Amino acid sequence: MNPQLYYADVSALADPQLFRRLYHSVSGMRREKVDHIRPTAGKLLSLGAGALLEASLAALGVHWPQLMQDANGKPYLPGRDDLFFNISHSGKHVLCAVSDREIGCDVEKTGLARLALAKRCFCEAEYQALLRCPDAATRDRLFFWYWTLKESFLKATGLGFRLPLNAFCICTEAEQIIVRQSVDARNYSFCSFSGEDYQYAVCSVDASLEGLCLTERSFPVLADILEGRAGTSAK
Repeated sequence: MNPQLYYADVSALADPQLFRRLYHSVSGMRREKVDHIRPTAGKLLSLGAGALLEASLAALGVHWPQLMQDANGKPYLPGRDDLFFNISHSGKHVLCAVSDREIGCDVEKTGLARLALAKRCFCEAEYQALLRCPDAATRDRLFFWYWTLKESFLKATGLGFRLPLNAFCICTEAEQIIVRQSVDARNYSFCSFSGEDYQYAVCSVDASLEGLCLTERSFPVLADILEGRAGTSAK
């Protein structure tokens, strides 16, 4: 299967009726996660990310996923070495990537570049590229371009932040985004998308991301999909 990338805006879940409808259509595991989050904004993001993931998996025939975590804390589908996923959220956006190969994704609400963080955590070439930017707006965009691509790589490797951000370097070569790294011998492909106030990135292992599109999903439609699972198996 070709990798797929979806996002949704959780602002719609501020509607109590839609929130309840979606809450009662996701798995018990996701409801438990939502219940343990106190801030309302966090509840919306957790429910939205879970619903986006479960609807994406349902479209692939996985109706009530029983997720587990590997030694590095990365969720996976037991018994399915042909289906991988990753989710992310920031601000009011949730993001989900699914593929038949290992995949990582990240979304960040954009803002001001954090140069002190970049100096401490980015590789030297990335930090110097930020310093060479002709103006602050360009520097802000480049910072979040780097950040999302780097985090998507961390997640694709399965190591997460156990791998230091300065242990690898994101750059471009022949107009392609590449990573210079010594983590493993696998091939990594990248794709980056810019939206109003948000930056998105995805990283795939041993699979091309050529032609990948970022597709928006609506929560009423996702609720329809999840409610349609009712007869497939028990929650």
